[in-house]
Amino acid sequence: MRKSETNVQFSCENFPEYVKNELRRSRGKRFAYLKNRYQWTTYPKKRIVPPFPLNIDIEVSSKCQLVCEHCFRQYMDIVENDLMPLKMYKKIVAECGEHGLFTLKFSMRGEPLLHPDIVEMVDFAKKSGVKEVWINTNGGMITEELARGLMQAGVDWITMSFDGLGEHYERVRKPLKYEESLAKLKVLRRVRDELGANTLLNVQSIWSAIEHDPMEYVTLMKSIVDRVAYNPDMHFDKTTCVQDPHFVCPRLWQRLCITSRGNYLKCPSDFQMREVLGNVEEYGVKQAWDTLQGRQRELHVGARRLESEVCGDCHHGAIKKKVDVKIGNKTRTDATYVSKD
Repeated sequence: MRKSETNVQFSCENFPEYVKNELRRSRGKRFAYLKNRYQWTTYPKKRIVPPFPLNIDIEVSSKCQLVCEHCFRQYMDIVENDLMPLKMYKKIVAECGEHGLFTLKFSMRGEPLLHPDIVEMVDFAKKSGVKEVWINTNGGMITEELARGLMQAGVDWITMSFDGLGEHYERVRKPLKYEESLAKLKVLRRVRDELGANTLLNVQSIWSAIEHDPMEYVTLMKSIVDRVAYNPDMHFDKTTCVQDPHFVCPRLWQRLCITSRGNYLKCPSDFQMREVLGNVEEYGVKQAWDTLQGRQRELHVGARRLESEVCGDCHHGAIKKKVDVKIGNKTRTDATYVSKD
């Protein structure tokens, strides 16, 4: 059995940058962070179930204002197109705080900064005791006021998807404009530094948007943010991954996902909600983790993962192949997916 998933996101940090970013990320919670990292990497391999998820992916918005051609949203019906009610959110997060949740990640299928209460949500999570609040964003909604509000509320990590430079960016991130988005990224950095906030700033790109000159992209982004990463492309319009029948997904020992209507999903790759485990109105987070996600873990360790339609299509369980990638004058070995096409 595979004991963990192959890395399919690649950071462009050198070792000193890695250490600096780890120190920033763990500031004020170093012991809890080290414990969390140990649990995150070790528990799935040893099949140890933590008493509560290490990470909750919470979809406060399943809406998105962009029409990116590479995104799954353009090729499938994700069923929901909503904003999570604040009352529902607070019920979920209050329980997370009681159980010492480490990471609450605003992500999944929509743009979290579309939610009008996003600053209050971050503030409530931090005051409830959540140790790390993480936001994944396309950046289109960022203003100086919003950036200041999020950082004053205590957001720990912001990842902005920034695919390429100039025309490459605009070809991917429709209808955003490159210069405007670059200015927004610089606003995040300036406000962070002015406030002395502890927020770690990260950008990520799909590989095809930077492959013509990755060093130009990495150099520019490193002058603005703390961390730069890229992902191999996924083609939801035509490509089907080849599944590894022996794969056991570590995500089931790490995280749980909650959609904008309060539906529990076993992982954020169930874009179409084909396997809804339950709803927050019926199950608390702890109960969902122990029982609903517990059934999914049983399927995986019983070598029955591919009975799941969702797992049968998932890129995380696909066979990976090594590829050599040149960045500047250095060549590194990364990985991408083996596909039927």
